[in-house]
Amino acid sequence: MKKKREENILCLLIILCPILDITSFLFRNVFNTNFSPSTFLRPIIPTVVLLYLFFTKDKKFKMLTIGFGMLYGIYAIGHLYAYAKITTGSSYSGVVQEAQYLINYTYMIMNLWIYITVFKETNNIEKLSKSVLFANVIYIVSILVSILTKTSSSTYVEGMGYKGWFESGNSLGAILILSLFIILKYIKDKKYRKIAIPTILAEGIFLTMLLGTRVGLFGFILTLVIYLVVEVIITLKQKEKINKKMIAGGIASIAMITLVVITIGSTTMQRRKHLKDIEKDIVDTSQNQEAHVTGDILKVKEMIENNTLPEGYMGEAEKQSILELYEIANQMKITNNDRRMQQLIYNMVLIKNQDNPFYLLVGNGHLSNFRELILEMEIPSFLLDFGMMGFVLYWMPFASLFVYGLYFSIKNRGKIDTELLMYLLGSGFVFAISFLAGYTFFNSSNMMIIIVLNTLMFQKINRRKKEEEAK
Repeated sequence: MKKKREENILCLLIILCPILDITSFLFRNVFNTNFSPSTFLRPIIPTVVLLYLFFTKDKKFKMLTIGFGMLYGIYAIGHLYAYAKITTGSSYSGVVQEAQYLINYTYMIMNLWIYITVFKETNNIEKLSKSVLFANVIYIVSILVSILTKTSSSTYVEGMGYKGWFESGNSLGAILILSLFIILKYIKDKKYRKIAIPTILAEGIFLTMLLGTRVGLFGFILTLVIYLVVEVIITLKQKEKINKKMIAGGIASIAMITLVVITIGSTTMQRRKHLKDIEKDIVDTSQNQEAHVTGDILKVKEMIENNTLPEGYMGEAEKQSILELYEIANQMKITNNDRRMQQLIYNMVLIKNQDNPFYLLVGNGHLSNFRELILEMEIPSFLLDFGMMGFVLYWMPFASLFVYGLYFSIKNRGKIDTELLMYLLGSGFVFAISFLAGYTFFNSSNMMIIIVLNTLMFQKINRRKKEEEAK
């Protein structure tokens, strides 16, 4: 397998991501089965490339690959052992489903290792960013077709929002937003702007008006603002002439989107209004006041107080954490539909009540909780649900690359360009979306965009360092 062939195969995986996502959606929602060919097809390409690298690379690469594999394997055994011990009748899923998360995360780190290894020395890194552009074309075309044919699924159970033939509206929004940090540069490319500009405009309409998520609405506008600011800063630093047409076009686009959202409205605003309207529907009858937790959590809390929970449904630590969540939510006056804040409070309190060093180390399980209390905010989940080891193994590689990129950019601030700064900011934007909304690291296709962002950033830095060394 030649170097170019490895690169092309890995680029193909990026382009295939929307097709694999659609396949998964169709099998689960049209054919009503949990089986999906994409589950087995997705790992084939990186696994084949890893095996090739393992047998062709030097001894150091082999030792590092084996060492990392053993480390992640040992952690997985410890985590699943803890999960099996802590599972109760209220747990959302069993050990097999929890293991799927570990497999996905390990697959994510494996892909990061493969992509950086393959593209670290390449002279044609551009093919990787182009593959993201082509993937975005497939995403947006399929979404528009699904809307026009009235076959799009809704983003929310109430029927609000469009998300095409994809499982999660939040994940879809994050994929498209993070891709913008890679493909916005093509609006200046004479060869690819005819593809990039219509794609970005269509994504802007979809994200701000039709998807219905805050990530889509605010994320698109914020990303455009970031790009325009970066362009101006880099142009001024390099003492070049500012592209007034591009800046004016960008500002006009942001103004037009804002005006349309205000005058015509968007599904995001409809969703926010709906949530506001139903806030007072959940009432704590024991105190005759509006509840500050969801209706299902309120029912569980009342069953705990009345001692009517089925035997084995919850452990003592979980029961106590539910009661403490209720008190804290009342004190903070949290809205009863703010599930993410309730999840965060509950999981933090649960760690305290469990008081088990082993759980702190390997985690107490992502799916071990009552369904509405599964932590969707991913960065806290890495620490609380997967423990300190999981936090280091699954999140720290990306955090380390971001810090490395930030250090290099600050140190060489006079020599960085728009592309590097956008890759760096995109890598940091991942953490913001992951913390505030979730559905980034938890989604297989989203993780590929995150990996591409980090690979592009690492390669740009690596090339810049070599140029400096050669002088």
